[in-house]
Amino acid sequence: MEVKKRLESLLGSGDCKRQPAATRMATPQVDNRMLGELELMGFPTACSIRALHFSGNSNLESAINWLLEHENEPDIDQLPLIPREINIECGDTPNEARNDIQGMRANAQESKPEESTAAGRQKDTSQVERELNADQNEDEVRRRIVELYKSKQDGQERERGRIRNQLQEDKRERIRAAKELTEAKRTLEENQRKRVMESRKADQEEEKKARERIRKRIEDDKAERRRRLGLPMENPVASVPTLTPMKIKPVEPAVSPEQLRDCLRNLKKNYKDDTAKVTRAFQILLKIIANIVKNPEEEKFRRIRLNNPVFKESVGSLQGGVEFLELCGFMKLTISGYLVMPKDKINMALLNAAGVEVASAMENPYFGLLSK
Repeated sequence: MEVKKRLESLLGSGDCKRQPAATRMATPQVDNRMLGELELMGFPTACSIRALHFSGNSNLESAINWLLEHENEPDIDQLPLIPREINIECGDTPNEARNDIQGMRANAQESKPEESTAAGRQKDTSQVERELNADQNEDEVRRRIVELYKSKQDGQERERGRIRNQLQEDKRERIRAAKELTEAKRTLEENQRKRVMESRKADQEEEKKARERIRKRIEDDKAERRRRLGLPMENPVASVPTLTPMKIKPVEPAVSPEQLRDCLRNLKKNYKDDTAKVTRAFQILLKIIANIVKNPEEEKFRRIRLNNPVFKESVGSLQGGVEFLELCGFMKLTISGYLVMPKDKINMALLNAAGVEVASAMENPYFGLLSK
């Protein structure tokens, strides 16, 4: 205590006065051994210095935890700078005070050599023990740090795997949704086309029925006007030529118009799938009847060869064609192979009725399709 007081008195007695301190920025001092350990682990020097400084320069575990928590900061790779004061003092202390201080230090050391030696040995032993404990602690910390780092890497890898699986699942879901949308769109377009076609077909049918109703109404009106005026009924078949009656006593037909109609109806039903063939047969039949009505005296119009190619193909080969001509008055001569209508068998009323029925069968699209 006396030495300390003496030193204070000597130092205080000088004329030196402390000057204000200057400040500058400098890199902080860190533990070189821990800095080397971090560099061996692969961390950059600047990152290691920053981590040791901000973690208190205490141990490796704290430094690595700080690095893991702040690895995304923009200035992680920059060296930290801290302010440092520089004390500027005036001149040296007097020589007498310096000499007295050195003398007192020497006396103090000579007075207690044994205490200094024992204290030094104890200090060295404690230092060795602390270093051993520190090495053990450092090994344990290093092991824990490696495990922690590995655990974090495994967790990140699992998270990346989960994200990849989620992305793949999302992609499959988008593809499935796109396929379903395409299929739904195709089905919608197909249904829309069907509805349009059905609507057009219905419109055509309705238009056809409307035209038929109008035509029938016009014909009914014309017939009613002719009846009121006392005029003869108009021939409903425009294509049938005007028939000039012969000066022959009218004979009531032995064949009714209903029989003629049934024969034509059966012919059309038998060949309903071949409309062209039926139409051709009706045209030939109408032409035969018209020729006889116009020229009853001409035998060539009342004589038909069954093997005639045109007649055989259009009428003779059809079931009901020859039967219709027989109802009109023709006679079938099997031996000679002809259909003949004798002059005395000409029945104009029957021929006119037959012409009307054939013309009606040609104009009416529903002729023969409905049951009697």
